[in-house]
Amino acid sequence: MKPFIVFLWWSVLGGVIDVPGGWVARAAPVASAAEEKFPGARITFHGFPGPDRPAQMWSSMYVASNGRVYIGLCTHGDAASFYEFDPDTEKMRLLANLSEVARERGRGVWTTGKIHVQMQELDGWIYFGALCEDNGPPAIDFNSFGGVHWYRAEMATGRVEQLGRITRYWGLLGQAMDKSRRLIYGLAEDGRLYRYHIDDDWTEDLGRVDDWDICRTIFADDEGNVYGSYSGGHLWKLEAATGRIIDRELLRLPVVNTSRTMANPMIDRRGQWRIIEWDPVEKVAYGIVGGSNELFRFDVNAGAEGAFTMLGEMCAPPFRGGSPFKIPGATLAMALSPRERKIYYLPVLEGDFDYGAVKLDLKLPEGVAPGQLPPLSFMVTYDLNTGRRRDVGLLRTADGRHAYGMGGAKVDARGRVWFVGAFEERDPALAARPGVGRFPYRMGLGCFQPAP
Repeated sequence: MKPFIVFLWWSVLGGVIDVPGGWVARAAPVASAAEEKFPGARITFHGFPGPDRPAQMWSSMYVASNGRVYIGLCTHGDAASFYEFDPDTEKMRLLANLSEVARERGRGVWTTGKIHVQMQELDGWIYFGALCEDNGPPAIDFNSFGGVHWYRAEMATGRVEQLGRITRYWGLLGQAMDKSRRLIYGLAEDGRLYRYHIDDDWTEDLGRVDDWDICRTIFADDEGNVYGSYSGGHLWKLEAATGRIIDRELLRLPVVNTSRTMANPMIDRRGQWRIIEWDPVEKVAYGIVGGSNELFRFDVNAGAEGAFTMLGEMCAPPFRGGSPFKIPGATLAMALSPRERKIYYLPVLEGDFDYGAVKLDLKLPEGVAPGQLPPLSFMVTYDLNTGRRRDVGLLRTADGRHAYGMGGAKVDARGRVWFVGAFEERDPALAARPGVGRFPYRMGLGCFQPAP
């Protein structure tokens, strides 16, 4: 290890690093070389109240018609929690701990530990499905778990209700709503697609759409058709009019860094889309490829099966134009602004999509070993009108804390970009439990106000 080299390179990023032996390089001046090149996005920060100190977040946030932001947080092995933030009063409140709503708390059973879906709104309620994934120690029989359920939160009061059960063992990662037919579709971790009839509080199993590592987001178009991707750039579509699930035989999402063989199987979310959002203006979808971080446009009505248009790399600048195998995995933090006609995306400069997980094959500066840099968040925008990509820069709060990887992003009616994820936290009393020891963090809600 060469501390001086590490310090020089890291000071360029204006960051914090703990080097073996106790040597610590603290935050460099704001006028560092990198921040002159990428001045950065100054953002506001709002922490989450309550005793839980949650540790993760994956895509589960929603800006509702009342202007408030609804957020689902997770803690591996513990409980999912649901929050509401009012931008007008800057008040964050905990609406529910799902393990308590599900009457699991204190019973020595596996618990509802995650909200992993994109949420939707209907009739004054926010709807979402839950997930149980490794939310209980091996000493507890998994059969003790009562199953995962649908939930809804009343926007007027904040009351959270448990609805019908989705499945006995598996929970949801993706969710989409067909408002005209009053249906919700949920893609479960076992590759099955579920359909929830809202008025009847009844869920049906539509069968498997994938048998490997499924995509984390699905979407519905204006006609209620639902789409998802799976490893190798393959796609499936549920036809709303017929209820049939059809594989797209001729259409492929361009992916380049995917598993070569099932002889050595691996989690393969790099070979599918990571995040996708329907654009009600153009009536197309925009998304990010899981591995290459490329932005794409998906016209579902083009030709017999639809068509993809690749728009450009949205990874952080150091990775562009090089090997796609060296790019950190895509995050779930992409947001479409229909009013501004812009895409906002928050990749990382080091690490991968998961909290505390780092890729070991990235090309790092001399003297820096894998895992010694936090996953600093960077903001990139893409103008849909001009096709211009712009680097906004590193995300940093007014009090100097860095963003350590974001799990979701949305744009509100005023054009503000809201995002949720890990933020640097040096106070052990506030850091997530269980925290990532080398880079303690706290979950938080950030906001970026674009220049007028």
